[in-house]
Amino acid sequence: MARVVDFLFGRRTQVPVSRPVFVVGCGRSGTALLFNLLSACPELVATAGHPDGEDHVGWIEHGGARIAGLANPKGDSGHVGHHLCLHMDESDATEETRTSMHRHYALGVLKDRPSARVLNKCPHLSNKLRFVRALFPDARFLHIVRDPVAMVASWVKVMQAVPELLLYWPETDYPCWWVFPTKDAAAGRNALASDSRWYPGGGLLRFADYWAAVNANVPRQLSDTPEQLHTVRYEDLVARPEEIMRRVHDFCELDGSAAQLPAVQRERNIAYRHLLSEEDVRAIRERTRSVAESFGYEQQAVRP
Repeated sequence: MARVVDFLFGRRTQVPVSRPVFVVGCGRSGTALLFNLLSACPELVATAGHPDGEDHVGWIEHGGARIAGLANPKGDSGHVGHHLCLHMDESDATEETRTSMHRHYALGVLKDRPSARVLNKCPHLSNKLRFVRALFPDARFLHIVRDPVAMVASWVKVMQAVPELLLYWPETDYPCWWVFPTKDAAAGRNALASDSRWYPGGGLLRFADYWAAVNANVPRQLSDTPEQLHTVRYEDLVARPEEIMRRVHDFCELDGSAAQLPAVQRERNIAYRHLLSEEDVRAIRERTRSVAESFGYEQQAVRP
């Protein structure tokens, strides 16, 4: 195996890792669900790493990605590389980075299955798609989008569970959440309560801004190669998983399919709805209106 890899990464190398599949979109939008459904496909080998297979460590250490990554769920010790998540494009891709990421996928992910394809999901790559495409020119990108009210409610629930983490919303063209730990959760939140670019200071509408910006920017980044991008609505996936997954398999050019799809929970869109007031819902709908309508979401509540 070592000799094969040495040859592959020699001067006459061809791309050793072909047609990887990347699941992107906002966090809490069903990226893990789609990732898990695809993981059952025998042609794909899923990446690992907390949380849910993102492989933050691999992207930071081998790809040089500027990601607000979490390696494990243990507060400050769980952060790897950066607390910020910065936009990257093809200008950030070097030959060294390409070689390093292909080697990482070939040896660290595919291992003894060199003919298989890599499957990765990482919401923090959603503002770096041209960078990823520069490293893997034949990649396929699956963009999953979820009703904004359901996504915001899910984020509120998550942030209640991890009060030691604070989120910062940067003012930039391709924003993504920056993640910072604080040893004294109450003191940190109180100190930043009046700053609208921090959560919880800016309130839950910052999650609506996150939804609108990320989902608008995913197709924007790949506008010159739309054939490499396929959008999946979370609500369609949970309502008609077999049909939607057939379309996903066709888009990814997967020959085989899982003998049986993992179970899909159909009521997740209303699981944390009680955490939002009617006023919250109206404000989220208004804040996300133009982008939401482009994905077929009307202003009334979307049911699963």
